[in-house]
Amino acid sequence: MKKHLLLAALLCAFFSCDPARRTTTSGSDDGQIEIVFLQINDVYEISPLSDNSGGLARVAALRKSLLEKNPNTFTVLAGDFISPSVIGTLKFEGKRIRGRQMVDVLNTLGLNWTVFGNHEFDYDYEDMQARLNESKFTWFAANARHVTATGATQPFVKKRPDGTEEKCPDYVIAEVKDADGTSVKLGVFGVLVTTGQKPFVTYTEPLAEAKRAHAELLGKTDIRIGLTHLDVADDLKLAAMLPDVPLIMGGHDHDNMFHKVGRTHVAKADANARTVYVHTLRHNKKTGVTMVKSELRRIDGSLQPEPATAAVVDKWEKIKSESLSSAGFDATKKVTDLKEPLDCREAAVRHSQVPVGQMIVNAMLSVAKNKPECGVLNGGSIRVDDVLSGTLTELDIVRMLPFGGSIAEVEMRGSLLQRTLDAGLANKGKGGYLHLGKISRDDAGKRWLVGGVALDPKKVYRVILPEFLLTGNETGMDFLKTEPAAGGGTSNPDVLQWSKPDPKDKNDLRNDVRLALIQYLRKN
Repeated sequence: MKKHLLLAALLCAFFSCDPARRTTTSGSDDGQIEIVFLQINDVYEISPLSDNSGGLARVAALRKSLLEKNPNTFTVLAGDFISPSVIGTLKFEGKRIRGRQMVDVLNTLGLNWTVFGNHEFDYDYEDMQARLNESKFTWFAANARHVTATGATQPFVKKRPDGTEEKCPDYVIAEVKDADGTSVKLGVFGVLVTTGQKPFVTYTEPLAEAKRAHAELLGKTDIRIGLTHLDVADDLKLAAMLPDVPLIMGGHDHDNMFHKVGRTHVAKADANARTVYVHTLRHNKKTGVTMVKSELRRIDGSLQPEPATAAVVDKWEKIKSESLSSAGFDATKKVTDLKEPLDCREAAVRHSQVPVGQMIVNAMLSVAKNKPECGVLNGGSIRVDDVLSGTLTELDIVRMLPFGGSIAEVEMRGSLLQRTLDAGLANKGKGGYLHLGKISRDDAGKRWLVGGVALDPKKVYRVILPEFLLTGNETGMDFLKTEPAAGGGTSNPDVLQWSKPDPKDKNDLRNDVRLALIQYLRKN
C-alpha cells in the first residue's frame, strides 16, 4: 500500500509541475524537458456547431494559453480539413473556395504540422496545390506521392511566392530547447489511408512506410512520435510494431478514443474540434524514458474566442452567406419545422439506419423518373455531424449535404446489388455505410429483401443512388465504377442502363440531391 501511495505521489509531482517555473529556476541543464501537443483531427467547420461545441477561434484561445505555460507547445492536425464543408462548395472571387477558408483560419490559429488526410485529395490537383501553397504550416506523409502530368512520381511540394519550392517531407525533425538548456531532437512521422484515389496521387502501404520513416529517424532524434490518418485498427498495429514510440496522434475515425499498447498512447479527438487532445510529454535525457499524459478537452463556450482567429472566421462566414445567396440558396429560408430532433452525427449515420438517411433516400425516390424499386445512399454524404432541431433552413440542408451531387437511376443485376449491399454493411462505422430505401434484411439477418421479397441475383433491378457511388471511389465499392458507353449501356457489365439528368434542366431535381430534399420536406 505504501508503495502505491509513493508511486501516486511521484506521478502527481511529475505531472503537476509548472514547466515555466521549472525551466527558469534551474541555472543549468537538468536533463529533463516537457513538450506539449495540441491535437485536432477531421475538422471541416470553422465555427461552433449548433450545440455550441467546437469552433477554431476557441481552439486558438486554448493554444495561446498552452503556449503561455510552455513555449514548447506544438499544434498538430491529424488529417482531413480541406473538404468537405458548406463554404468549400461555394464560390468566391470567381472560383470555388474548396478549403481556402480552412487554410486561412489555420494559418491565423498557428497550426504547426498536419499529415495529409484522404479528404485533402477530394478536389482537383490545382485546388489541392493552391491550398498547399497558401499554407504557413508543414504538410507531410511518408506514403503519399504526387503523380505529375508526365507520369513521374515525386513528393508533393509547396510553391512559395518567390518561386522556390518546399518539399512535403516524410517526417519532420524539430530541435526543442527549454529555459534551463535541456535540448532534444523530436521526430514526427506521418502516414494516411490509401483511399481518396485521384490521378495525381499514389500511395504505398502505410504501416511499412511508417516503419521506414521511423527507422530513418532513429539515429537522428531523441523522441519519435506518429501523426496519422488511419483506421484505429491500423494505429494499434503500428503502436505494436514501434514500441519505442510513446504517442500516436490519429484521425479518420471522427469519434474520440484512447488506447494504450504497451507504453504507447493512441489518441483521437472528436471531429470538428468538439474535443481536442492535449498531450504532455516529459523526456528524461539521462534515462531515455519518455512519459506521456493525455487529456481530452472539450471545446465549448467556456473558452473565449481568440480575436485574430475569430475575425478570420467571421470574414468567411460572411462570404458563405453571400455566396449561398448567389447560388440560389436562401440561408435563412424555412424548409420545415422538425417534430423531433434529427440526429445527423457521424456516430449515428455511419453505424445504423436512422431517420435522416431514410428521409434523404425517400427524397431521391420522390424525384425519380423511372419508377425505381429501391434506393441507397452512402452515409458519408451526410457531413453536418450535428443534431438539428426546430426550424430547418436551406442552410441546414446545405450543411447536411455539402457535396450536393446528382442522383443516378440505373438498371443493375441483382448480383451487383447484393454485392453493393454486403459492402455497405461491411462499411459500418465508415462513410460507405449505406442507408436503404425499400430494402431490408429478413428476420434471421441472412437475406436481403427488396420490397419485402428476397433479392434475386439473376433479376435486373431499377435502383436510384448518388452518382458518386458509380465512380467506384467509395470504400470497398470499386466494383461499382461505371461510365456511360457510346450508343447506350455502360462500361460495367452488371449495370445495363443509366439514366442521367440533363444538367441544363433546372426543373430536374435529380441534378442536386439537396434541391430534391428541400422539395420533399416542403411537400411532406
